[in-house]
Amino acid sequence: MKLLNLSVNERRLIEIITAGKPVARVDLARRSGMTGAAVTRLVARLSDLELLTEKADRAGAQGQPRRLLSLRTDRFVSAGITFTAFFMKIVVVNLAGKTRASRLVDIKASNAKSIAQAAKLAVEAMLTEIGASKRQLLGIGCAVPANFATMSQIVKVSPIFVALASGEAENAFQTIFEAPVAFESNGTAAALGEYVFSERGNRPDPMYLIHIGHDVEGGFVINGRPYRGANGNACQPGVLYSIDGPRPSGEDLLGCLGKAGYRIADFAELGNMPEEAHSVAAAWTERAGQQLRQTVRMVTALFDPALIIVGGRLPEEITRGLVAAITNKSVPGSSIGVGDAPIEVSCLGARGEAVGAAATAFFDALFSGAVADNASPYLNGRRSKPTIDAVY
Repeated sequence: MKLLNLSVNERRLIEIITAGKPVARVDLARRSGMTGAAVTRLVARLSDLELLTEKADRAGAQGQPRRLLSLRTDRFVSAGITFTAFFMKIVVVNLAGKTRASRLVDIKASNAKSIAQAAKLAVEAMLTEIGASKRQLLGIGCAVPANFATMSQIVKVSPIFVALASGEAENAFQTIFEAPVAFESNGTAAALGEYVFSERGNRPDPMYLIHIGHDVEGGFVINGRPYRGANGNACQPGVLYSIDGPRPSGEDLLGCLGKAGYRIADFAELGNMPEEAHSVAAAWTERAGQQLRQTVRMVTALFDPALIIVGGRLPEEITRGLVAAITNKSVPGSSIGVGDAPIEVSCLGARGEAVGAAATAFFDALFSGAVADNASPYLNGRRSKPTIDAVY
């Protein structure tokens, strides 16, 4: 059984090819800084792995048409899993970030092993549904509403997530699934989704994502890789807001609606809330957006990002309202002459967390940020030891 074991330069080409429109070899060489001969060799290797497709560009050209390369988006798939108190949302996406299958799986057990087994059965059924084999599954990403005690243990943030709070979840999923499994915070997973599946024609870097879900979370991509901190808990803006007071979090929104007499159990129900509840949601959105200006100012001062994205589990209408409330008044700069960072709504919307979880497998297997550092054995194509990214 062979391994998909890509060098840094092979990964760099994939990053360029997936960042926009189909690209010719000469443009790959120019944008990567590699020689034409090196690009030809690397493209041949990626084509042998059936990762690339090539077609002639005949638009307005005379003579021999250029050959344009693009990613074969159906070559591999990955699964992304997110959690609520009541169910798991599981998606299977292709290399372009398109959702091929999606399911809600009830959480009926209170232990991580049973939940992992239910997730495995669902993923296997979804692969069968779309006609994909287990060999095409690059991996499984899990976005969790929790903090990390260490890089390998999950600790409880809210009592509603009892099954994820035992410290056994990561081990249970990695034991039960045959494919690689990665756990990320909700914010980091959503940020990776925006980075890997960017619809902006490029990949803004550095890029910070404000994630509004159960809490106020964040994710940060810098120099082509997510920044997690020592334990995986970096970039969390929720610390700026009092636990005992109003917060710009999804739980706070549900609480405001509940106090007004509109009981909504989960974010998925917000799109169908009663018409009378919209005024309550609008008032919350305006107040929360004003609060989030503090996060925008802090992030701009600390990281000077190329872009700040607002996303999470809320409906697009509410997320757009948050961005409007943030930007309808200038945020004070962190210093003289320093303006606000650009702010945009997530291009993935409410599906960003699940798709972002799935993106972790693609990032680990195909992107240079997953392996590149000064001591990497992958630099310049050297592979001193095997790494199991996926099978083919």
